[in-house]
Amino acid sequence: MSRLLTIPILALLLLTTACANHMTVNRISQAKSSTTIFLRPTNEKTIFLEARNTSDNPNATLSDLPARLTEKGYTLLQDPDKAHFIVQVTTVFAAKAKPGSTLDSLVAGGFGGAMGGAIGTAATLGSGKGFGWIPGGAAIGAAAGFIGSKVTEDDQLSIVADCQIIEKTKEMVEQVVSSQTTPGGGLPAPNNSLVSLFGGQSLSTPNAGQTTETTQEVHRGNERIHKSRYASMAQEMWMDQNAATADLVKRLTDSIAGLF
Repeated sequence: MSRLLTIPILALLLLTTACANHMTVNRISQAKSSTTIFLRPTNEKTIFLEARNTSDNPNATLSDLPARLTEKGYTLLQDPDKAHFIVQVTTVFAAKAKPGSTLDSLVAGGFGGAMGGAIGTAATLGSGKGFGWIPGGAAIGAAAGFIGSKVTEDDQLSIVADCQIIEKTKEMVEQVVSSQTTPGGGLPAPNNSLVSLFGGQSLSTPNAGQTTETTQEVHRGNERIHKSRYASMAQEMWMDQNAATADLVKRLTDSIAGLF
């Protein structure tokens, strides 16, 4: 094959491989919860709100939640004992998601649980063999196509928040509440080596070497406890992380404010 024919073939490989990796130009964002929360209708419109952020992204705090609840006619109190609702929201994860992660995998662990998801691999080269096993000039085409796919590959950003709502009740309630904890947060650790990029896993296995502890507590009193994990995910090629973070925070804020 002449060199003149090689150039357009490589270009075609690059383009077709890139198209296979979606090339999402307009950002796609979604949100989901692990459990549906139903609050009993009441004329009591007082809330004690606590919004925290334990992730590495300081912009991932649901800071607009107080204003959203006020717009709905609720009064925010500083004393939790006087409020009808106690709302606690903690952002537990805010970073780029692993390739292959889904909203289902992010909320699968439930409130306080670990975050699962697919293990990202370097395209078809995830076997660890790299390019050496591809014969002849095909290796050049595979390399061009793989690099093209990485250049045009979509970014995925995820924000995960755990939400607990305590509502006061007139009747006595007996409730069994389960919670999960994973030492170290149970989050995947990135691997930035060039070897992993071209010949192996791009991220380590989530929760490797960790255990998840499940605790059950029996509550008796005049209050009902609701717990749920909320996750939002954005997908876009060449993503502006700040803009995507703002978008995902708004989606989570809308989801939690929508409960009231």
